[in-house]
Amino acid sequence: MGTSVSSKDRIRAKLKEGRTVVRVLLAHPMHTGRVKDALEELIPIEFIQDIRCWRNEIEVLSMKCGTGIARNPYFSFQLAAGVSGDAIRITWVDNKGAKGAAETVVK
Repeated sequence: MGTSVSSKDRIRAKLKEGRTVVRVLLAHPMHTGRVKDALEELIPIEFIQDIRCWRNEIEVLSMKCGTGIARNPYFSFQLAAGVSGDAIRITWVDNKGAKGAAETVVK
């Protein structure tokens, strides 16, 4: 069963030229399964595989990720329209079942 992560994920959203610009920094090691630790043992694979975004409880984005993404991944994307005060929520799940979430309000 997956664990919930006490996360340091960061999210910001603001209106710009009629669109909602969302910036997300996720705190995750994103291990590929190909790197060795100090004892020369492979670090087990661990990566975010699913990211979802909601605006005011309506899902507006879904992404699938793989091992080719760097540690503590940063994502930036734009949503059509939006208004100041919209609630933006991001959730993620990794291949081991760990979960994270972050929320903000559009400024």
